[in-house]
Amino acid sequence: MDTKSTHSELLAYRAYVENNIQYINEIHKKIEKLILKLEKEHISIKECFSQLENEINLLLKVYSHFTSLGGYNYCLKLKALIDSYQKVTNTEIQLSALYYIHSKILELQEEQLKHFPELTQKKALYDELTSTNKFVEDDVHNCTYKWITFKRNGMWFVVLFDSYLLLNTSDVSGLKPLSQNYYQATFNNTTITIRDPLRLDEQPSTTVVLVNYHNSIYGYFYDSIGKKLCARSNILQQMAKAPEGYSLPLYGRIRLFGDSYIYLKHVDVNKPG
Repeated sequence: MDTKSTHSELLAYRAYVENNIQYINEIHKKIEKLILKLEKEHISIKECFSQLENEINLLLKVYSHFTSLGGYNYCLKLKALIDSYQKVTNTEIQLSALYYIHSKILELQEEQLKHFPELTQKKALYDELTSTNKFVEDDVHNCTYKWITFKRNGMWFVVLFDSYLLLNTSDVSGLKPLSQNYYQATFNNTTITIRDPLRLDEQPSTTVVLVNYHNSIYGYFYDSIGKKLCARSNILQQMAKAPEGYSLPLYGRIRLFGDSYIYLKHVDVNKPG
């Protein structure tokens, strides 16, 4: 099998995994709620174990399709533990064991996702982009939503994109601050907004990622570029937990590959509204 075919299959498999992660997470949430109800005695023991068994069987069925997701063996252990608890008295049920095994499933799943093959680009392509100043369509097919991740001052961020371009600040002109987190610059005779998502006391970084999304260009200062993701639905927005009491241009915080990411909304301060 040639490299191109292998890479295409990898991209298709990754999209398949990403499209199922939300479903998997929903099952995990139901399991956690059932254990919590069992602990607080808000549900009968028999009914709770019956529902837990159903959710775990669903999880096992999904896991059986993915060699890339950890936790399958611990899922079997959780099922076996629940089976055994249905045969003993209530006083012999150790809820801490249920919590522990379920936490191990989540831990192994996240650990495996950390090392899931990225949608990698050759280093030479980045060099080419910098010199030609052309946006590139990422080699992700059959995906409605695409995201690029980047790190700034130790924090990971993720944004939507249709195409993207990596630049140095020397590639733009007229760079000037508008506030602590927003700058204005000119690129290819177009006025653009460049956002510093986590500026501390230092000056913005010298590297900028420009993303073209829905025919608008948005810039972000970054320290390093991370993984690129794709899916057929906006699963990240469904996963995002918005901070309470804040009206910030972000969808919220999400958990990916064992790390915490801030899912940013695109902002163009040069446009009204």
